[in-house]
Amino acid sequence: MDTIIQEPLSDSPTPITLIWLHGMGVDGSDFESFQKELSQFGNLDNIRVILPTAPKRVLTAYNMTLNAWYDFFSENFDDQEKEDYAGMDDAVETINQIIKEQRSAHPESPIWVGGFSQGAAIALLTGLSQTDPIAGVIALSGYAPQHPRLSELSNLARQTPIFMAHGTLDPVISIAQARASLERLNKAGASVEFAEYPMMHEICPDEVSDIGDFIRAHSVQLKEGAEN
Repeated sequence: MDTIIQEPLSDSPTPITLIWLHGMGVDGSDFESFQKELSQFGNLDNIRVILPTAPKRVLTAYNMTLNAWYDFFSENFDDQEKEDYAGMDDAVETINQIIKEQRSAHPESPIWVGGFSQGAAIALLTGLSQTDPIAGVIALSGYAPQHPRLSELSNLARQTPIFMAHGTLDPVISIAQARASLERLNKAGASVEFAEYPMMHEICPDEVSDIGDFIRAHSVQLKEGAEN
């Protein structure tokens, strides 16, 4: 698996590590500009961005070979009667290995896991399956899979901060699907901040600004918790 590593633009304050997962059909390079957007709109210069690329696989719904974190059986994101739990589990294990490597290489850096679209689904699943705490999860224009791991959350998972955001005009994954995901996560006891923006299947500057505020707020809480 090819992985792009972007070192922080600034080492003050202590760098944060963000493992960022792309959507279906692209690769890690699709988000090479995200670090600069976090700096420009989110006022975050201390982010180390890790951009892995999902393996190529035949997607059943499209009968095409694409980069994807797991298989799809229906072209309609809102109508997934069957989900590829085995593929999701493999993706989680892949990201867990990256988390382990980053903890070893940069033990002082809080770790965030985030993603866009299909990557957001894996970010949620990975972040809420940890046995050691991470700083938080960012899920953009995605959804929460019906995976059993998300139906019963551990106490650690319930305490993991999540920023989930979606476009009200999204034609790929509907805002209704995002809201239903939020409801499921809330029912399971997750700690979610949810935001909506008048956009399609994309990322907007206001959203990135809110991500910056969210990361800073929880970085302060993390520091205060460590001091206490």
